[in-house]
Amino acid sequence: MAVFLYKESAIFLLFCHMKNKIWKFLLFLILLTGWSDVYSQTYWLDQSSPTQKELTKSLFFDSEYGWVIGDSGIVIRTTNSGVNWEIQQTGIFSSELKDITFISRNTGWIIAADSTYKTFILHTTNSGINWNKTYYPDTTIILSTIFFKDQLTGFVSGFSGEIYRTTNSGLNWKTTYIDTTSCLYLFPKHDILFINSTTGFVCGGVLDLQGVFIKTTDAGSNWFSMCISAEPMNEIVDLGGGRVAVMGGDYDLGSIFAVSSNYGSNWIYEPTGCFGNATSFAFRTPSEVWAALSFSGTLAVNLDSMKPGSGWQCINTPGNIPINSIKFLSPTVGFAFGEQGKIYKYNQNVIGVQNNQLNPGEFWLRQNYPNPFNPITNIKFQIPASVETSRWDVLVSIYDALGREAAVLVNQQMQPGTYEVSWDAFNYPSGVYYYRLEVVNEGDAAATFTETRKMVLLK
Repeated sequence: MAVFLYKESAIFLLFCHMKNKIWKFLLFLILLTGWSDVYSQTYWLDQSSPTQKELTKSLFFDSEYGWVIGDSGIVIRTTNSGVNWEIQQTGIFSSELKDITFISRNTGWIIAADSTYKTFILHTTNSGINWNKTYYPDTTIILSTIFFKDQLTGFVSGFSGEIYRTTNSGLNWKTTYIDTTSCLYLFPKHDILFINSTTGFVCGGVLDLQGVFIKTTDAGSNWFSMCISAEPMNEIVDLGGGRVAVMGGDYDLGSIFAVSSNYGSNWIYEPTGCFGNATSFAFRTPSEVWAALSFSGTLAVNLDSMKPGSGWQCINTPGNIPINSIKFLSPTVGFAFGEQGKIYKYNQNVIGVQNNQLNPGEFWLRQNYPNPFNPITNIKFQIPASVETSRWDVLVSIYDALGREAAVLVNQQMQPGTYEVSWDAFNYPSGVYYYRLEVVNEGDAAATFTETRKMVLLK
């Protein structure tokens, strides 16, 4: 079967050469036109908001008390499970607040940077009625994430990739040790989470380069870094029983997730198939998880506990408003926050998301695993049964970042079924590669299927 680069491939080649993210974004929108799922069901309802400023991060300490932060120093609070929201005055008017952490209904911290990129921390001891502003001692460090375990012990991190700890309520901060044996670089960090007094996690990374996960088992004195994906990760959620999940993405190939069943020692990484960068995700039920995909105005939904290969649905937000943060207090009470100060409440009259978009009789191409890899990775795909055709022409090809064909793994007729092939990249340089599945029924052009995914070879 000959190799044909269709119109999508020509755009793909141009796409790979472009360094400007805006142009890549526009090109992806062109390709996305035929891929987006449009749902008529109303899952989220517009709720009254006290602000029109962009809301970026949310935190609920319990089922009643919650805070949301955002642009221009905005902080809003609820004390009645989101029925009402009120603005809290911070004294900040020109900075986007980056992250928030609370250890009780009264005591919390917010981190941000001013117009000169000096990091400052806001601290409250009366539930946010008053905030005390202090600058981080080293004014050359840009920090963007914060977590306090208790009144004395807290952690901050950000652009430098270092993790700093205080044991005296922020009076002094010290650099902690990060073992980078498995992931060599100090990439920026985006989220910090401790699940008990000794075990904590951090995630982050760099666009188009690497997503990282960092773990401590000694209360944050020492950390171990792992490279787990091809794009940065933005938020961590502890699923219990040793399962940990992270989500992120980029501006071209969309949102991604990775899950571990052993507290981060090993990972399986996949794209969701939904356009956007996952900045937040939350479970409505043990099996149903929603992800906010920020700038795309889309939400991604998984109905099988984020199990690898289980598939995601892509749902437009009301008015296609970008959503940055999402939280559920119960299966019937949930909130999403985004641009224009929008607050959306989960429509409790909707009972779940019907899984009518996932058909085991469809074509599919899974994310390769492991990914990143060195030097062997596995690629799994499915050819569905068909009444008209019992054999298909199948081509599985590998392309480098410039769109040049690097290898052909499959080029033959195949019967319907699920297949897995391996690629040994021992003789290839490190970098980003793309693998493409093309399945053709010569007697029915409408049955032709193509899909391309990205993978990373790290040596």
